[in-house]
Amino acid sequence: MHIKEAYHDGFKIYSINTDKKRKLSWNDDICVGCGICHDICPVNAIHMGPLGAIAKGNVRAPKLDIDENQCVLCGVCSFACPFGAFSLDAYGQDLVKIMEKNALPNNISVTQEECILCKQCELACPREAIDVVREMPERKTLVIGEISIDKDKCVYCGICAEYCPADAINLIPNEISPLTLKPYKDIVVDTDACVFCKVCEIACPHNAIEAICYKCPWDKKIEKPVLYETITGYTNIDKKYCVYCGRCEITCPTDAIEVEKPFEGELIIHNDICNVCGACVAICPCNALDIPKMEEPAQKIPKVILNSDVCVLCGACTHACPVDAIEIRRELKK
Repeated sequence: MHIKEAYHDGFKIYSINTDKKRKLSWNDDICVGCGICHDICPVNAIHMGPLGAIAKGNVRAPKLDIDENQCVLCGVCSFACPFGAFSLDAYGQDLVKIMEKNALPNNISVTQEECILCKQCELACPREAIDVVREMPERKTLVIGEISIDKDKCVYCGICAEYCPADAINLIPNEISPLTLKPYKDIVVDTDACVFCKVCEIACPHNAIEAICYKCPWDKKIEKPVLYETITGYTNIDKKYCVYCGRCEITCPTDAIEVEKPFEGELIIHNDICNVCGACVAICPCNALDIPKMEEPAQKIPKVILNSDVCVLCGACTHACPVDAIEIRRELKK
């Protein structure tokens, strides 16, 4: 007999006859709903949830459930999961980690020496699994100048603040009371944000601002930032949430990222069956599917389109589709 302990983002199953010496854990946050565990379970103990409704936010439910009375704690699901949503613990050790890698091959690596810290991979990642940390010199080391506002001439109209491209000018409001008639009590310039571009000086209708930029005549004296010297940082990939879609690899301008996908094959969308419910688009962990929009009236377009370059053939869309309009053909990468 097995016991299941549920918690906010998953559950654990263990045998009461072995003093918890064998335990299967599942994490809903990491799970993408691909259904590989469901397909491979030898005792049919895994049941998928209403994936389309979950992904679209119509219901709150786990992506899958395991019948603890059917589960034999064999751990096949934990070794087959390409995303690490399962872990099998035996005698206090994670067997998946001991085996070093899952049964399904996948990997991602960054060559930090080739990375230029551009953050494009971080922006492209559909799972927010990438964090590019960079430290840059203060702006005042790159731009040299002075700015002053003549408070006697200034009428606090705010035109300079609206024009300022760096949002460096701020009008300080007065506390509203019967004794304060003016809405603003001061105007200040954030010299750390100011780039001394002189836009405010030109825009001021009362000639109250004077800005001087020394950058041009002193250009050769200003040291330019150097990557990995004055600009430092690193790119961190959280493999816990990475789905190995390859968006980062495709986006990287210096080929510093290498991704190994678990499968090769094809995803076939039967547009004649599709009812355009959007379940596949919502569940896809790679943002590889989309419902196109007509650019002109009566234009004939497919109901759903696929970017096969970032599809990992996980199968989440096939399990989410209520009309079986998606077919997947895959095999392990050789």
